[in-house]
Amino acid sequence: MKITLKPLIGILMLVTSLISCKKDDSGPSTGALTAKDLIYNLATKNFNPDTALTAEVTSSGAVNIVYCYLVRSNVQDSLIFIGKPDQKDAKDYTFHISASKLPFSSIKKVRGVKVMVKQDDNSSYEGFVKIDIYDPSKPFLTDFPVSLSPDLNGGTTAITGKITSESGIAKVDVYDDYQTEGTFALVESIPLSGSKDYNVNFAYTYRKAAQHIKVSATDIFGQVMETVIDMPVDINNFKPKFADFPATVTPDVSGGTTNVTGKITSITGLAKVEVYDDFEGSYTLVQSIADLNNSKDYAFSYNYLFRKRAKNLRIVATDSDNLPSEIIIPLNVTYLTELYRDVVMSSQTAETPGSFFDVSTGAVFGNCAVSGNESKLDFLIYSSTAGVLSFYSPTNTSSAASNYKCSGVSWVPVTANLKATRFRVLVPTTAGNTVADNIYALYNAGNIDNLDDNLFTGISVPGSSSTKYDAVAAPASNIFNVTSAYLLWLRIPQVNGSSKNCLLRVKEVNINATTPGLSTIKFDIIVQK
Repeated sequence: MKITLKPLIGILMLVTSLISCKKDDSGPSTGALTAKDLIYNLATKNFNPDTALTAEVTSSGAVNIVYCYLVRSNVQDSLIFIGKPDQKDAKDYTFHISASKLPFSSIKKVRGVKVMVKQDDNSSYEGFVKIDIYDPSKPFLTDFPVSLSPDLNGGTTAITGKITSESGIAKVDVYDDYQTEGTFALVESIPLSGSKDYNVNFAYTYRKAAQHIKVSATDIFGQVMETVIDMPVDINNFKPKFADFPATVTPDVSGGTTNVTGKITSITGLAKVEVYDDFEGSYTLVQSIADLNNSKDYAFSYNYLFRKRAKNLRIVATDSDNLPSEIIIPLNVTYLTELYRDVVMSSQTAETPGSFFDVSTGAVFGNCAVSGNESKLDFLIYSSTAGVLSFYSPTNTSSAASNYKCSGVSWVPVTANLKATRFRVLVPTTAGNTVADNIYALYNAGNIDNLDDNLFTGISVPGSSSTKYDAVAAPASNIFNVTSAYLLWLRIPQVNGSSKNCLLRVKEVNINATTPGLSTIKFDIIVQK
């Protein structure tokens, strides 16, 4: 029996067509962005009128994710915020962006924030929040004098001028530098309520030893402008004065005291007198005398106990207005050696501090200064690729010289001018009864000045052209550390055929494992004159 399928196929096609043409009333989700336009204040680095950009995005379906881009003229848009709402907020999502999210580069080119909202059905919509830039001018100060002569007798001096501000003035501050020249202390602060124009007419009462007046204007956004007015006053008229003090003092170096006398006068009375010496290389307080009862005429008398290495006495008198004055008195004492403290050297690659040392001046110099100055080079430090840091004799540079470069150019030494410096590490003993032990004791007590050969009698003369740092290995004549064997005896040949002794105290060693050439060493060194 023959069956015809064509009518059945036609019926199926008609049904399919009717189904496909049926209207879909659901459609994609719709939404909206609600936000205020903002102003970004360059002075406060914040938004106005609100302190953050606040936006609300809604969706007839649900908000899936929000992207916010900062739009700037002639600058690629920058993503500054991504927000993903919780399920409960998916149809009505509010987010905040603080002003700190804005990159300050090209901030004046900001036009606004573009908001891209993606909804849960993959549809999306876009919004824009406009941002205007406000760049307020700082306050202007005009008509103030360049200098003035203050009343030094207790009367007032008028400080006059004009201040204008487009945004409004919050306050005006008046300062002077009565304690230390150039260091300003507040005289008076004048609060204002945002005035855009203010005529300054301030009655200033002179404070002793002031040499400048500073007028400072602050606007409502915290922007500050200031002007400085000179006051040509001889402040020495006000400072405590010294009389009848000796030009130099010859101290008792045997352990006794030396009496130092003089007279100190003050207009307003003395608060304290302090005595310093420089035995540590910088001035250190020896005595403070504070029970002076505001004396205006003080007879100074102090018994100074000499401290080795001191070269000067410094006496500082401070009056009741905290105004100091001082006198420096050289000590008439002759040292047989020079002490250089806290010398820092770097090995091999750094220009500052350098790798080379001159004992005649205590100067460290770098790779670019060594060429042509070989005669000033007394010793150097060097680090190998294995991270071993060593002191080197200048003549022991055959394998290392090419590693010292200036702008990529190797140092080729004039070998005839190089010194054959020799090293010996002084190794102390547990018994503490050797010559080396005695030198350590003298050094740590601060009692070494004479470095002639007699100090080292019984110790073999330095013979090594290098000595290395090792914190683990047992100390030896050519191995030092910073905890026990930290004193090195150096002998440096001189042009006249003699040798100069030096005693070097290693204080710190820093090994740079990544770049050995940046390793450093810190030391004190006593140099024979």
